[in-house]
Amino acid sequence: MASVPAEDGDGDPPGALRCLVKWYPVLAPVRLDAGWGFRLPDGRTFPFDDGKQKTFEQRLESPDLEDTLSIPYRAGAVTPVTREDDDPGRIRFDPLFTATYGDAEAKVDVVPIRFLGQSLKVHRKVEPVFQRLAARLEALVAKDASLRPFLTNVGGTFVWRNVANTRRRSAHAYGVSLDLNTARSHYWEWQRPRQPVRWRNEVPQVLVEAFEAEGFIWGGRWYHYDTMHFEYRPELLDPDCAPAR
Repeated sequence: MASVPAEDGDGDPPGALRCLVKWYPVLAPVRLDAGWGFRLPDGRTFPFDDGKQKTFEQRLESPDLEDTLSIPYRAGAVTPVTREDDDPGRIRFDPLFTATYGDAEAKVDVVPIRFLGQSLKVHRKVEPVFQRLAARLEALVAKDASLRPFLTNVGGTFVWRNVANTRRRSAHAYGVSLDLNTARSHYWEWQRPRQPVRWRNEVPQVLVEAFEAEGFIWGGRWYHYDTMHFEYRPELLDPDCAPAR
């Protein structure tokens, strides 16, 4: 795929692509034959938007980078998610994550941290974010002890694995996610009967807001809900990264 560096007078890259450069320094906007794209450190280039019309399932399985931003993440009051496939953040472009965090278990640079009295492993690049998050949560628990049960027996930070029942790599494989206490959580795959999807949640608003303030998205804002799950995706909380409509 031919590419050339962007030049003055060549037009600006999409705002969402420029925004992603803030959060993922591996990106470099370039002009491709088919429009704007980006280059990774190993020299590979990809289109920002491949121009294909896709179903939700196709975007999950074969996304371009624009697809990962195509469903707006809505912070604010915690409310039931009833719109089918309204799952902001479940679409992930793996080359971006592997280039940023590592493409094999041995290459994911994890470090140990203490997180509310528990020992966890997270990616070195996001360790400061987890430390700030821990401080926020400690302050909240100090004011309201009823929050602590949600934050005990946490898990799923660094685990090299795929998303359950798929061949897609989990965000946990990169050491950028955390799962709350499963005993206080709900997950659409656990519900019986399986259909229709019926959103459920017990996680308090104040905990969700603490995570979101540090750039984490919450699986409780998904139609296919996963209320234990938080992952570091600051681009989805940055309004500058929303694709033009």
